Amino acid sequence: MTRGEGDRLRAPAEWERHSCTWIAWPHNESTFPPQLIEKVEEAYCEMVYEVARGELVKILVNDESEAEKVQKLLEEAGPSMGNVEFHKVHTEDVWVRDYGPIFVRDEGLDVLVGVKWKFNAWGMKYPELAKDDEAGRQILNLSGAEPIYREYVVEGGAIEVSGNGILLTTEKCLLDPARNPGLSREDLELEFNRYLGVRDVIWFEEGLVGDDTDGHVDVFCRFVSPEKVVLAEEERENVNKRILERAYRRLAEYMESREAGIEIVRVPCPPPLKILDQYVPATYLNFYISNSAVLVPVFGVEEDETALSILADCFPHRRVVGILCKELFYGLGGIHCVTMQQPSIEG
Repeated sequence: MTRGEGDRLRAPAEWERHSCTWIAWPHNESTFPPQLIEKVEEAYCEMVYEVARGELVKILVNDESEAEKVQKLLEEAGPSMGNVEFHKVHTEDVWVRDYGPIFVRDEGLDVLVGVKWKFNAWGMKYPELAKDDEAGRQILNLSGAEPIYREYVVEGGAIEVSGNGILLTTEKCLLDPARNPGLSREDLELEFNRYLGVRDVIWFEEGLVGDDTDGHVDVFCRFVSPEKVVLAEEERENVNKRILERAYRRLAEYMESREAGIEIVRVPCPPPLKILDQYVPATYLNFYISNSAVLVPVFGVEEDETALSILADCFPHRRVVGILCKELFYGLGGIHCVTMQQPSIEG
């Protein structure tokens, strides 16, 4: 669709009310080998249970057989099936945050709009997964939102919005020549201004080592309110400690120069975590804010309790729920990566 210059598009913050949450059920054995899939599905059932307490959960399945299997798993786990819908959409993998549309509100017309940027499987690292660009288009069609299709490559996990005009991202990801060759920071800032209502972009240099997405910001820095941002903190002497301290300085410089009055809260990193002899990019900040709760990945380590306590203080009006999901991170993503909120236009 073509929209006029007078449109007032705004990307709501994740804590604003949702009409539903989209997920895709895991089935790709290259991502989750047979010895892990049962644990991954257990984490999914717990996630669906918690989200369905406050909103509709729309689950993408490949066919009727998968829908029947998933329904049985969920009924055994106890979610309210009245708040669960199945949609037969073929997916290669589960990362709806990255291949799905980013939903925004037209504040002038009070309608929901879906912005579908291109998905090329993180710079064609996994060419077969680039087919999920089509799954993202189908989500947009099913959502009922007015569609906008854009030519740039922008993954949902690569950006984090405050809801009132600030966006966080990394240069290493969005300026990657395998994603957006020849594109400048200014080009993307204009794009985000027009389609997300963003006035300020805070550019970090890079994301964490071990993150296969080239630096998604939802791994290490998230807004929890318009006045507060959480940033991962690494106490061990390693490359990520240096990266995170540079990120802290970048945030602090922005706050000082703009007199923004935004508090920076540090959340510890979990220790190095190995699944099937592979180190995985474990992080507490890949949480998902649903209507009824904040779903936080936990790993069965001592740092879990500290991270949950800090995040509970950040969300005084929501339950903060730890979801044990070590095996999910074997796929190189977490809870936020496999969920996508569809905002309510009622507010």
